[in-house]
Amino acid sequence: MKRTTRRTAVVAGLTAGLMAGPLAAAAVAAPTATITLNGSSATVSGSNVTVSGGAVTITAPGSYEIRGTLNNGSVTVNTAAAGAVELILNGASITNASSSALHVASADAVTVTLAAGTTNALTDATTYTNPDEPDAALFSTADLTIAGTGALTVRGNYADGIAAKDDLVIQSGTVTVNAKDDAIRGKDSLTVNGGTVSATSTSGDGLKSNDEEAGKGVVTITNGTVSVAAGDDGIKGQNALNISGGTINVTRSFEALEALELTISGGTLNVVSTDDSINAAEEGLDEFAVSTKAFIRVSGGTIISDSGKDGYDSNGTLTFTGGTVVANGPTSGARGGDGAFDANGTTFLNGGTVLGAGMTSMAVLGTRVPTNGQGWVAPVFPTNRAAGTIVHIVSGTTVLASYQAPKSFYEVVFSSTRITNGQAYDVYTGGSVSGTSTGGLYSGGSIAGATKALTVTAGVYGRARP
Repeated sequence: MKRTTRRTAVVAGLTAGLMAGPLAAAAVAAPTATITLNGSSATVSGSNVTVSGGAVTITAPGSYEIRGTLNNGSVTVNTAAAGAVELILNGASITNASSSALHVASADAVTVTLAAGTTNALTDATTYTNPDEPDAALFSTADLTIAGTGALTVRGNYADGIAAKDDLVIQSGTVTVNAKDDAIRGKDSLTVNGGTVSATSTSGDGLKSNDEEAGKGVVTITNGTVSVAAGDDGIKGQNALNISGGTINVTRSFEALEALELTISGGTLNVVSTDDSINAAEEGLDEFAVSTKAFIRVSGGTIISDSGKDGYDSNGTLTFTGGTVVANGPTSGARGGDGAFDANGTTFLNGGTVLGAGMTSMAVLGTRVPTNGQGWVAPVFPTNRAAGTIVHIVSGTTVLASYQAPKSFYEVVFSSTRITNGQAYDVYTGGSVSGTSTGGLYSGGSIAGATKALTVTAGVYGRARP
């Protein structure tokens, strides 16, 4: 049987086991070996483990429990045999002064299980003696899954914190990573299905998949809590980024979410960026050209963005069909420059509740009432409005939307099922807001004491009367 075939079968078995529960893979009678780290070396009870000073090597598939402290050494998995390797970290702390702390050099697939109630740590060197790989505190050449209910702290002093050359899955556990370059990277793919993940990067990306091959370079988040503070991009999929659930907070980034194909269908997201917050870009394409490949599609979830430049920026299309979107755009730049929404291709407002504020909407909004899609209004104020300004969209005496801007702005774009294209709506400033705030969009508001600023026609951009 070819090695690729064996690996596929092993990964399928691991996936089935993990779907049954985070600790399903650990439900074995006894580990193949128990490795006890004792500062400068280790002792082993069991088979298929060699120890040479601080170098511990696992040489066959099986389940291995690791406990204790290794002050300057490493654990390496190096097996050519078919079958999966499970590493049960049960209060293990490994520090390496010359290379990676935990290195999967060769295996079909590896699962790192974080034992319940334990705290584990991996720390690599600031300078590696090896010129190429490994280059992360936890580095794997094989498919890697992190599971269990314990905690793992990883410090990548040299480059990355956790890096897998194939597929990387975080199934559960509390995983905290601080890295000089990328915090967590799965080259072929990176999937977060649960757990609490905290990724901090000094100069690189927070979560990343960087394979350029078709069908790879994909980041998927289905559940869990993900917190990111990055020197570069917060969460980046080279080809695709798919978010369907979970709670995601990007507190520091250049661009918060980036991919060629970016899809958000669920979850609660709050992202901050110095450049574009949510970006779909085709690499190598002129930034003003229309991409036939790039897109941003939002069909669900709650997404709040705070951007230094565009809130949403797509080289191709930008589509909203559901969810709640609040984009607080830039406060500086030329009129007609960066704003809440920007698309080189067509912008589709087909559903959901969408609000954006900034220097300009930059969405491809027409000057004629559209015959399809969801209604929208885009009031443009004659002068800059200060942070804290309250804006109400009103039909007759009914307040349809109330927004208190956290930043200064010139214009607001609002779309919901409450707006009908072709109808006139009044825009008030002042008054009060009440209820729950979603990025400044409140569930309630009153125009008592407010001033009527504009009257706008829904579905028509750039025309308003005082």
